[in-house]
Parts: sequence; C-alpha cells; structure tokens
Amino acid sequence: MKRKTKATIVIIGILFTFGGIFGYIKFTEQIEKPAPKKEKAIVENAGVPLENKIVTKEELLYPDNLIEHKVNEAIHSMSHQKVKAESQWGREQITQAKVDRLLEISKESNYKFKELYVSILERWSKGDFSHAVEDHNAIWEMQGGDDSTNSGRATRLLSPEEEEQYIEQFFTDKK
Repeated sequence: MKRKTKATIVIIGILFTFGGIFGYIKFTEQIEKPAPKKEKAIVENAGVPLENKIVTKEELLYPDNLIEHKVNEAIHSMSHQKVKAESQWGREQITQAKVDRLLEISKESNYKFKELYVSILERWSKGDFSHAVEDHNAIWEMQGGDDSTNSGRATRLLSPEEEEQYIEQFFTDKK
C-alpha cells in the first residue's frame, strides 16, 4: 500500500509540474502578444468625419445640420435670461460660445427665418441685448405665442440684479 501511495504522489507531482510549465508558457505567450488595436471612434458632423479635430461641447449640442426648430428654441430659451415674462418655457444660459455657434450655423443655413436669427445672434455676439424683448417676442410669436393671454410675452428687460438672480437660481450649482 505504501508503494501505491508513493506512486500516486509521484504521478500527481509530475502532473502539477507539467501543468505549471504549460500554464507558464501560455501566460508568457499572452504577455508577448501585442495588444489588439482599438478601433478609433469617428466623430461626424453632418456626415463628415472630424478626424483629429477637437470637438467642442457647442458643436456636439448644435451640429452643422441642426434643424431650424432647434435654433429657434435655443434663441427663445436663452432670451429668458434677459427678459421679464409672466411665464417662461425653456431655460438655457447665454454663453459667447453658444451664441457664436448658433450664428455660424444660421449664416450657413437655408432656414425660413435665417435673417431674423442672424440679426439677433449678431447683436448678441457683440454683447448687445438691448432688443432682447423684441427678439424674444418675435421668436415667441413664431412658436405660436398666444396674444389673448399675453402670459408668455416679454414685457421688459431684466435689471442686472434680476438677471444675476435668474442665473443664480437656474444655472448655478448649489451643492
């Protein structure tokens, strides 16, 4: 019986040795193999690949093929930062980058109201919001604003303090 036990132990030892050698060989083969190449993501703008181009947040938000309704909506939502109206739907903070991107898209478009968008955005791009009430109301009317209630019609520009409160309320992270 001692002889069978020794033989079994030797056989098990040999198997462990060969298993260890086999495992070591397979492990080193994996290390020596080059890592598979990862596919590079192709970012497109209006179907045109943007290779090696840094894409801004605004370009992702507002691609070249942006539909007119979205430009209209963006201008309307941004105007709420500047005007007083009884009720407002949509809020988007005005930034130079957004205004410039929308202006670029509008200039290259064949939108029905291209001239209106370009005139609003050119003024806004220069920091001129003195006509924001008229700008808001023109867009609001295009969107079907209801004159019978006047609840969404802008009535005046916000004071700098009111605008600051608006930004604080809707666009500042309160952690």
